[in-house]
Amino acid sequence: MSSPVMQPDASSSPPRSAWLLSEPAFLILTLDESRLTPSLGYVFRRSWLYPHESLISILWKFETANALSGVVVARLMGLDVDPYEGIVPRRGVVDVVRLQESLGLPVEMLRAALMDPVGRRRYSDVFRYCRRCLAHGYHSVVHQLEKLSVCPAHRRMLETRCWRCGREAPYRVNVQLLEARFHCACCYAGHGGTWTPDNAEPMKPAYRSAFARRYLECCLG
Repeated sequence: MSSPVMQPDASSSPPRSAWLLSEPAFLILTLDESRLTPSLGYVFRRSWLYPHESLISILWKFETANALSGVVVARLMGLDVDPYEGIVPRRGVVDVVRLQESLGLPVEMLRAALMDPVGRRRYSDVFRYCRRCLAHGYHSVVHQLEKLSVCPAHRRMLETRCWRCGREAPYRVNVQLLEARFHCACCYAGHGGTWTPDNAEPMKPAYRSAFARRYLECCLG
């Protein structure tokens, strides 16, 4: 008797408890196991992204829209990446070309989502966030700059510790952070909102300008 065929964890439909979309529903994903990518393609829209969004924020949206596990998403950055150890989202470390093939985003957009510690530009090695930004499904690479202490848009202090458990999360693209999805990576406490493709909204023009100005000053200057 032949043994049953094991199905990859990302090939099944999302659970009923997950957010629901009106018809047409997303396709059931069929994985090409040699590449760990779906042979029918992923569902992702560039319009879901905000200016200067960080890689982790982009991947959270990608993961949510496709009902993928953190293990699968982590391996999109390289077949040799340990999903649980993860990698630092920094230029020269992340395989941008491989990511571009899966997400369908311009290479330059993905490069801008990565930390580039050159000269006096220093980034924090722990996850820094604005709670109001996370509540709207956004985290920027600008938030990771050590020289900044407040969010460019909301003018509130950036946080590193969870409001409930008080712990910090390393800024590494790994299963722990990927599966948090806009929540605390340690205790999964929420930050006041949950992003889905259904509730995605454009960023306010004033906020776009604030992040663009800070990015130009700090990340390109």
